[in-house]
Amino acid sequence: MTDSAFLYHMAHAALAGYDLRDAGPHLLSISENVIFRVDTACGPRYALRLHRPGYHTAAEIGSELAWLGALHGAGLEVPVPVPGHDGSLIRTLPAPDGVTRHAVLFAWMDGAEPTPDIDPIAFTRLGRVTARLHDHSRHWARPPGFTRKAWTPDTMTGPRALWGRWEAVPGMTDGAHELIAACLRRINAELEEYGRQPERFGLIHADLRLANLLVSGAHTRLIDFDDCGISWFMQDLAAALSFHEDHPHAPRWVDHWLHGYAMAGQVAQADLDILPTLVIQRRIQLLAWTGTHRHTAQVQGLGPDWFTRTLDLCHAWREGRLLRDIG
Repeated sequence: MTDSAFLYHMAHAALAGYDLRDAGPHLLSISENVIFRVDTACGPRYALRLHRPGYHTAAEIGSELAWLGALHGAGLEVPVPVPGHDGSLIRTLPAPDGVTRHAVLFAWMDGAEPTPDIDPIAFTRLGRVTARLHDHSRHWARPPGFTRKAWTPDTMTGPRALWGRWEAVPGMTDGAHELIAACLRRINAELEEYGRQPERFGLIHADLRLANLLVSGAHTRLIDFDDCGISWFMQDLAAALSFHEDHPHAPRWVDHWLHGYAMAGQVAQADLDILPTLVIQRRIQLLAWTGTHRHTAQVQGLGPDWFTRTLDLCHAWREGRLLRDIG
């Protein structure tokens, strides 16, 4: 439900669980989750996240928050969850419509969402901080009961796709279906050959698109770990190009990201070789997402040619032209 009065009712219900004086929520965005800016009389500002019903369990959200706490403790600039007056990080809210919703309050992080006109140097910083994130992931002992979704062909573009079925996208033709299906057969085979060795596959952010970055001066900060899960580490670079895979500067973004990553991590030739495959898989996943979100302003803002451009990218990938000469 996206009714404003209902959402504000839920926000106030969530905030009642915190020791905040005169907390005032202000609706910022409605996407998968609903985000409020929360101002208080004593000065500190917060971000309140109302979770989309039925997507994550409380255990999955708690696992996300456990990783965020560990990352913050390791010195990374990530969202910090705020406990309620009972010490809990998750509020579970009964709603008037009978659907239970979860909510989490985070300390506010300054910065602005970058646009495709972003200075490529920001991708250098993003690559460096992503390498630190991956290094932490590889060495962190996950707590008992830790559970997050796995992002693999099955859950991204296959029968159990979590963001919708690409086959059901409006405007799908027989020719487009045949092209995408052929791409996915090859994608699945290449990822199977690439493998899931611990140095290639683990806990990642999984949605490092521009909308989930905050740029402030010389800082590039990561936000919105809502989709963090188990996948290929290079998937974080593929996700960084989301919705802009055919942007003229995309190869420069990738080169800057790789340069930054090399400051704190290592990328093997096999990782570079698989990157175009991960990029086109992500694009097809996003195509499915546009089908389930076709009435939103974000999807309508992609333009009427976005489907056609996706098919062009599929052709480019099959012909070896996608992100050619990177690294």
